[in-house]
Amino acid sequence: MYKSWRTVTVTTALSWLMKLILIGSFPYSVYKGDYLYSIAAVVAIALSLTPSIIERNYRVTLPFELDFLITLSIFAHIFFGEQMHFYERFWLWDKILHVYGSAVVSLLAFILVYTFHSTGKLRLTLPFIGLFTIVFTLAVGGLWEIGEFTVDKLLGLNTQRGLDNTMWDIINNLIGGTLAALLGMLYVRYSHPDNRKRLAKPLGEVFNLNTRVENAKRRLAKRKK
Repeated sequence: MYKSWRTVTVTTALSWLMKLILIGSFPYSVYKGDYLYSIAAVVAIALSLTPSIIERNYRVTLPFELDFLITLSIFAHIFFGEQMHFYERFWLWDKILHVYGSAVVSLLAFILVYTFHSTGKLRLTLPFIGLFTIVFTLAVGGLWEIGEFTVDKLLGLNTQRGLDNTMWDIINNLIGGTLAALLGMLYVRYSHPDNRKRLAKPLGEVFNLNTRVENAKRRLAKRKK
């Protein structure tokens, strides 16, 4: 049990903490009538499993903690944006999250397509993979806006907050998607395969749990003697 705990990364622990908070806030979101964001929380938890599925099925080393990034994006939308009313309190919150959220979607799309490319299931040039990533990000952003529009019409809400807000959301999606696609292309082009491991330290290393556990074992052994 100690070994499994000590090998859990910090980002994984934070990701699961946010998942638990989202699960706990789900009934509250439904009670408030935030149906779109309640569904998004469920989808986020499902999407967060995608990185581990890719690694397990295709044996591809992912460059970033996608689990953490995806969960953080939805957590910032639902918990801080909606339940803590950051959207109303800070006008830049919506813009920042659209850029960040679209960048995460773009990164996920880039890695999925590059996975198929690197395993021989799909052959595309690196620039075309980047272009597909941007178009995919805009498509997901468009579906999100359609979802907001549908919820507004069916439930009488105002999640879109007007045409100007919708257009800026799409523009910010384009910015975030383009930045992530360019960073992904540069990473694949110039990084060494040995450096594509996740940049995350195990919890055991951060909190020095290995030494503490061994010291505890030695103390227990002395007491038994």
